[in-house]
Amino acid sequence: MKLLSPTFLISLTLFALPYSTLQAQKTNSKGKLANTEQKGVDLSYIQSQLTEEEYKEFQNWVALGVGGLPHTVEGFRTLQNLNKKLRDPLDISHLTSKMGKSGDVQTLKNLPKRNGKRPTIAPFAIPHRQMDQHNSDLIRQKQKTVFEQIVGQNKGVVHFQKSYFEKHNEAVFLNDSTKSNQSVVLTTHGEVGHMHPSDGSMHFSLSPSDTKEVLAQGWGELHGLAGQVYKENAALPATYLMVYSPRTEGELAVVKQILQAAIHYSSLQEKRPTNAK
Repeated sequence: MKLLSPTFLISLTLFALPYSTLQAQKTNSKGKLANTEQKGVDLSYIQSQLTEEEYKEFQNWVALGVGGLPHTVEGFRTLQNLNKKLRDPLDISHLTSKMGKSGDVQTLKNLPKRNGKRPTIAPFAIPHRQMDQHNSDLIRQKQKTVFEQIVGQNKGVVHFQKSYFEKHNEAVFLNDSTKSNQSVVLTTHGEVGHMHPSDGSMHFSLSPSDTKEVLAQGWGELHGLAGQVYKENAALPATYLMVYSPRTEGELAVVKQILQAAIHYSSLQEKRPTNAK
């Protein structure tokens, strides 16, 4: 029997933690959510629809901030179903057959090993967030600048727009998906990657080979739903992964390499032989 990774097991145990161990969720004097996508949601109604254990889990979920699901009973029920489908985030067995094949590319080689243990990841499918080892405000601002600089340097290929997956924050998108790597753009809808302003973690779609390198060197982990359908007619890319929040200038330099690799992979055009005259 295959053993689950320590990161996956740690994430699962977070479901049992008391609410006080996670970020406190503020409410106003009328008992309505103060930090949620749906302003004025009535907590008393939501609480009446959930068990005591479910309600604590709901509060922990909302405390992470906005993501791709609404903070409603319906959104929470969708989340519960998605949580049941989460896979080991360090398992790349579904990618091995794609390595070295058409559409794959190896851009990241000999990445340094990330220092320390992996951060703790919240045990929710959406939003997929890093719980500790966050970077400072200074590094995060520099991280934002790196994204702006790289997009500026590649303005003929990419631009910023609202994330297809996150719905709220800015993401890097291809200018023209029809002329890009068809092995990935059908599931990304042209989104290359994005940064989470709340914790400094990021999501990218890298090539299978580059994904293997990032995971092996400890810089990130796959989303638990990578390669799976998460709603009708929509699936996450097979290599959809989180890259951890860079804590130092040195780690930020690695993030820069990963962002450049993600752009290269998504924009890759298949080389076709020219007809000889």
